[in-house]
Amino acid sequence: MATSSTGETLNLGVVVGFDGSPHSQNALRWAARAATRRNTPLTVTSAYLFPYSDYLHSVAPGPDDDVSRRIADGMLAEARQLLEDDGHQGEVDYLAIIGDATAGLVSVSADAELLVVGRRGLGRFWGRILGSVAAALPAYAHCPTVVVHSPEDVERRAGDDAAIPEPARDTRAICVGVDSSAHARAAAITAAEEAKRLGVSLEVVHAQPPFTGTSSVWYLQQHEDLEQQTTQNTLEFLGEEIEFLQEQVPGVEIKPTVMRGAPAEAMIECSQRSQLTVLGTRGRGGFASLLLGSVSRTTLEHARGTVMVVPLPSDDSKQTQ
Repeated sequence: MATSSTGETLNLGVVVGFDGSPHSQNALRWAARAATRRNTPLTVTSAYLFPYSDYLHSVAPGPDDDVSRRIADGMLAEARQLLEDDGHQGEVDYLAIIGDATAGLVSVSADAELLVVGRRGLGRFWGRILGSVAAALPAYAHCPTVVVHSPEDVERRAGDDAAIPEPARDTRAICVGVDSSAHARAAAITAAEEAKRLGVSLEVVHAQPPFTGTSSVWYLQQHEDLEQQTTQNTLEFLGEEIEFLQEQVPGVEIKPTVMRGAPAEAMIECSQRSQLTVLGTRGRGGFASLLLGSVSRTTLEHARGTVMVVPLPSDDSKQTQ
């Protein structure tokens, strides 16, 4: 944790970005429940940059951030009312960010346990489709980032029915994708901790790409033998990972799953049946210099459920470079 100018340690707890959109309302509710489970503060942030700030500077030098601040404060007031209506009892702080949303959220993530955003928000400042903020944060945030999934038609719903809170008790498992990378190991530990908080099981998933080749009888027999051996080797690997996780996070029911197909396709499928799909920022493939791997990026773009992306702790990251 960083320290403030007064020397106090900053602990923003669970930080959520809010812009008033239905997606951000769902993210706010998800974050409030997460903060309660963790017994940590909830920090609601709203970012806004008035599009004509440079012009205002030129014609009227002075505190022209007032317009942006008023808009951000209005969004925070809306979030406060929503939490009060939901009966949230935990500690809540409100933080207005004057400037770019992504840069602001990355900055505060250094003092957060968890960063939560909706799949997309309002206008150009909060993104389109997946959303520029939701797409960029997992690559740069200092803490795990959660992109909360909302129904595709959420923006067409009106009034109080626009945001749909999760059931009081979601018993679905958490899924985490693993390979032999340090990034996946960090994600698996975080997923196990989250499963323990929620009191649900953890599914440890490894994707096994299908074999392709000729259709000769000899090849098909060899093909089947090779697939069986590869699956057995994968299950042994997953068994070792599960043993490690149970030592690190005791008391969590963990089961192995070997899925046939490309890793991103497997994790997208997992997102349909799990309450949370967890990934590392990158895995074994690709270039070590990439901030966000292709599997994590593709899963985020096409997920049908809420996704968490876990960065490698800074000490481990230095060792892998």
